[in-house]
Amino acid sequence: MSHKIPLLRSCERCRRRKQRCDGDQPACGRCQGHGAECRYRESGRFRKQRATTNTTPPPPSCASMMFQVLTPPPSAETAAMLDPVEILKTRELPDLAQGLPESVLQQMWKLVSSTPGDPTKNSAMANTQLEPNLELLRTPPTGGAHYPPCGEGSSNKETMVACAAVDRVSQTHGLGIGGNVLLGLLRASFVDSGMKIRTRQFWATLEADSAGDFAVLAHLAIATREAQLLGPTGISNTALTDTDDEGGRLLVAAEARCFAAARREWDAGCVAASTGAVFALLLLSEYGYQTGRHAILGEFAAAALATARQVPLRGTTRFPWSLSTAAGGCERGCDVEREHVLACFWSAWVRAFTAAQILQQPIDLDRGSLPDFPQHDMCHYTAAPTAVAGGAPGMVAFPARTACCHAPRHAYSAATWQCALRGAEMHNLAMAVRRGATPAAAYAHALRRWDRRLAAWRAAAWPPEWPQQMAALARKAQRLGHGDIDAEWLADIDAESSHPIAEEEVAGERSPPCRVVGAHVFDASRVSPADAWLAVVFVMYDMTRLSAHRAGRDLIPSGVDPLTRDLGRLRSRAESLDAVRSLQSTLGAVARLGFPPERLGMWVVLVLEQAVAELSERLARSLQQQADSLVAHDALRRLARLVRHLLALKHWTPALVVFTAVVKRFVKPSCVMAPPTEDPQQPPLSIQSPWPPAHVLTRLMRELHIDARTFCAFTMPVVYASAMATSPGMRMRIASLIT
Repeated sequence: MSHKIPLLRSCERCRRRKQRCDGDQPACGRCQGHGAECRYRESGRFRKQRATTNTTPPPPSCASMMFQVLTPPPSAETAAMLDPVEILKTRELPDLAQGLPESVLQQMWKLVSSTPGDPTKNSAMANTQLEPNLELLRTPPTGGAHYPPCGEGSSNKETMVACAAVDRVSQTHGLGIGGNVLLGLLRASFVDSGMKIRTRQFWATLEADSAGDFAVLAHLAIATREAQLLGPTGISNTALTDTDDEGGRLLVAAEARCFAAARREWDAGCVAASTGAVFALLLLSEYGYQTGRHAILGEFAAAALATARQVPLRGTTRFPWSLSTAAGGCERGCDVEREHVLACFWSAWVRAFTAAQILQQPIDLDRGSLPDFPQHDMCHYTAAPTAVAGGAPGMVAFPARTACCHAPRHAYSAATWQCALRGAEMHNLAMAVRRGATPAAAYAHALRRWDRRLAAWRAAAWPPEWPQQMAALARKAQRLGHGDIDAEWLADIDAESSHPIAEEEVAGERSPPCRVVGAHVFDASRVSPADAWLAVVFVMYDMTRLSAHRAGRDLIPSGVDPLTRDLGRLRSRAESLDAVRSLQSTLGAVARLGFPPERLGMWVVLVLEQAVAELSERLARSLQQQADSLVAHDALRRLARLVRHLLALKHWTPALVVFTAVVKRFVKPSCVMAPPTEDPQQPPLSIQSPWPPAHVLTRLMRELHIDARTFCAFTMPVVYASAMATSPGMRMRIASLIT
């Protein structure tokens, strides 16, 4: 353990916060936790070299050796070699507070990504659905209004202003890349698909030179990271995932500099409260989750929520922006500016709630301190904000109000945020039970009442057009293929869309008649923005149910009557599996229509984590109980469908951790599946696997249609981080096994 360094000899960050360094080299632990550069060695107060700790970067040869462990050549001698995930058999997954090693991530991306137009480079990935169709992010929706790509339809003057602003930020903060190239990365990464008002706001402020350095740096941190995955840009003629390429090295360095510079801007208090600043803070929290640094996620999510409470409406009205101060109401037209401020606040609140779920912390649920929900998605998300040069950084104005043609109840985003608000109630109760402040039996009773309230709210608040719209999407996806569509789920959706809501189900809560929102044109490769938001609503609803019941199953007290305990667990398990079935089918339906899961936002990884964990438990339980093989094979097929969506998010560090947890769970030699009773003759395997043909992981590889080399490459960064987190003696033992 490192000794504490006195305050006068601490690094710059620790001295500024009046905290003592722990003296680790090359960076102290506190600086590492915040992703900042440690100035301890450069401060002139460094006296002696301390012992090398686990934070020392390993030599480059370790990565290649680890890859040899992960991908043994298929041969008859494979069984005698070291298992590809032998390290994970005896160790828990590491604490990835610093994220995964970037060099290993780059190697993994290179191994599992094929170059466009060269299907022979990685034939195992050529015919799978693992790669997201990123071109769809740049395609405007079919039907209704068409929105040009952000920044593409700008005038020459606006383009020159935006390029000059980005170039000034690059020179000021030493990013090392020219403004033209960075502007191209921003255009490729932040594209408006018809409902991304925050993207249009960023481009409006950037082209008016009123975005501010902080917002530009936050967007560049995401853009430079995504550019390393998306492939060639104007920097070089080779793929940027190759760390030996000069362009790739420039992007890796620029990503770190963008984030560090954005943090310095925020720590220095140079950021004024505005909707643009809130969205930039949300991007930084998303960056923290994308890189696996959950402390950064929580820090910037809390900062975004605190900043959102300080945003003024038209320069005078403050939180909670009551309707009485915003002149007029829905009768005179839609107040788009107020809708924008409300949407900004609730986006920050949901991000703070997501961080609380990940970090296992409670969240403030004082209903008196929460504002109204937005009511007009179509008026707000299709608006065209404008910014004035020299105005307040990050603030935009909207056109004057016009007659609103959209029913208030068709607020897709408000429905998702209400789902999250109702889920936060059970989350806080679960946190209280884990702290010992509330008995576990209280959670079980509250969960039953909460289920009834949630169902009644859905029956009363959701318009009847939503099930009809989802049923149409599901039927369209079913015609394209049956692989990801659950027949029982489709029947439920059809039944819900064709039968009127019973009066007793609503429990006296009736809503005014609804009007249809726009025209929904279904295409084989696209979905409209309204359909995309509808998928978010259904996914959030099922995610809320799944989280509450998974917690309820774990919190059922052991001291109650055994029959009551077993019935409670069976009920929660049934509700969880039903939610997983619905999640799987919703994601499968929209994916077949060309809607990649990553467009649902950063919390889709959390959704998939919960669903994958539930199906993994079901598969492990069926293997342990030696139940009917059909049950195990059904669980495996459902698990493979969700893992396929998960691996499409491979540039999110938590997705790799979730996948590695699945591999760790079933890596034991005893995880062998019997052939199905209805089809004892299994087709011959088309892949070579280091595990037996009947092993769970071998069958999972066959369901995913990927080979052992690619399969193990997805676990490579987490295994590598786990090995580097071990003691030096254990690392020497691993090295001896490798050699």
